[in-house]
Amino acid sequence: MKNKSINLKNHVGVFIVMFSVSLFLVLPQILAHSLVLGSDSLFHFNRIYDIYMQFKTGNFNYFQTNYGFQQSGRIINAVYGPGFAYLLGGLLLLVHSWFNFQVISSFLIFFISGYSMYLLAKEITSTKDISLLMAVLFMGSLWIARWSTEQNFMAWGIMLVPLVVLMGVKMIKNNAEGLRVLPLALTMSVMIQVHVLSALMSIGVLLVFFIVGFIQTNKKSKLLLTCFLAGLLSLVLTFNVWGAMLDVFANNKLYPPHVNVMMSNSTMNLSMGGPTLTKIGLVMSLIFVVQISLLFIKQVKFTVTNRVVTSLGLVFLVLTSKLVPWTDLAQVIPQIQSFLQYPRRFEGFAVVLLLAGLSATLSSSSFKNYRKYVDLFLIVGGLVVGTQSYLEIQKSNEAWHTNQSIVSPNNVDIADNTSNEQITKAFMSSNLDDGLKLLTKASPDYLPNNRVLSERPYHDYRLDMKKNKDEVSKTINSEGKLSLSWNATKKENEISLPAIVYNNSTVQLNGSSLDPKKMTLSTMGSPTVKATRIGTNRLVIGYHTKIITRISLIIVLATWIISCVSAVFMGIIDNKKEINL
Repeated sequence: MKNKSINLKNHVGVFIVMFSVSLFLVLPQILAHSLVLGSDSLFHFNRIYDIYMQFKTGNFNYFQTNYGFQQSGRIINAVYGPGFAYLLGGLLLLVHSWFNFQVISSFLIFFISGYSMYLLAKEITSTKDISLLMAVLFMGSLWIARWSTEQNFMAWGIMLVPLVVLMGVKMIKNNAEGLRVLPLALTMSVMIQVHVLSALMSIGVLLVFFIVGFIQTNKKSKLLLTCFLAGLLSLVLTFNVWGAMLDVFANNKLYPPHVNVMMSNSTMNLSMGGPTLTKIGLVMSLIFVVQISLLFIKQVKFTVTNRVVTSLGLVFLVLTSKLVPWTDLAQVIPQIQSFLQYPRRFEGFAVVLLLAGLSATLSSSSFKNYRKYVDLFLIVGGLVVGTQSYLEIQKSNEAWHTNQSIVSPNNVDIADNTSNEQITKAFMSSNLDDGLKLLTKASPDYLPNNRVLSERPYHDYRLDMKKNKDEVSKTINSEGKLSLSWNATKKENEISLPAIVYNNSTVQLNGSSLDPKKMTLSTMGSPTVKATRIGTNRLVIGYHTKIITRISLIIVLATWIISCVSAVFMGIIDNKKEINL
């Protein structure tokens, strides 16, 4: 009982620290009672609102976006973190407010990132105090705060990276005895359901740990079997992600996300000031330099785990810098201009790995005599990073009460004759689509370019969504299909409709099926059709797939439930064993 009470007391202390820091970092928004309309806010608001409306109406469509993005029927969520999109849509349904949604989601990202970093530091044999300080540093780091300042979705991926590294550490510690199928499969599956780019980077990290673990273990077959079974389970848990991608990408040519031609301008380097999108910042720069330098000092003994973690951190630090000629490299491999886009994204991985490495280094006997100085440095560093993050979040929220409430107005269209006061009032309204009707961001991501490639995709998509907008009525039927209605004064009248058609779309005009591949479509997939009767005409657009069916989605969901329940029971059993010991 004594061990149990001590264990519980330790967890309560950690919870209080994580809760307090998370609350501190969301205070600027609570105090200002404001929203942040950052560079990615409108994109994610639209896709989360679409899930919210699916829950609210019961008209589900896994592929089409029938409520967000001007009710265009375009594909977004199916190929962009679908599982997590449904969780966020569920959160929005619970709180029914963009303000509450932003505050709660920001609190969650800070809290979860702190706990995940704490668990990693503890796994790598760090002390409790140092683990907590590393967690606080991570919570205030640039990429975690990017959700609160700009709604960058990469923040959610970086939040989970410590758990990925933790699985990697288990591969090379104690002959991989601590590595289990369920935690490994669930960790990678959650990452894939959240952010695919982060997941691909994470697979690269795990591959390095696996190779090191495989070389040094004398139980190679057991390690192989564990990873193989985890991989199989993860394939089932993420079938909805890769199955949808296979279906959409195999049958369509798609417009990629923003193409970054000058990639070298999107790198990050060591600096002496505050952190920015091009500068790592004083505190993190010092931490990086110290930990990497210690790796090459013979007097400081590094464990194999620490050596691997720090070396990987160094690799990611190089990848995020100008040491790699990214612009020239993109000329050879142009796909990275739209897939990776910004080399600075590697910095989030460097932060996790080098913080974890430093926590292991400082917990070793080599620094026993310097502990009070080490703790003081980390406390001051945590305060500086936390304060810098707080001020950046505060700055983003202050824009709400100025004449320019949109923090990042690039490619944002504002409805005619709309004042700033109308924008702020609309987004604070209980009607969650009021603000989305006033502000639109014409992102061409994942739109079909099956015919002629547009030279100005942002411009053309913007025009397509405005075509005959006032003459066309849009509704969603009980099957989750998009229905467009309009009045024709005579038969054979042509009309361009503000919707999107893919090669796998099902299209019916007044009950008669049309072949999407034979329809007249714009460069962005917007259809032009001829009325077949005088009066009301109706075009119904759905999406047909043999891969992602209702049965396959139920199997994926059931597998998630069984896996999570099993993981909880395993955790309870392990905890009881630990207490008894």
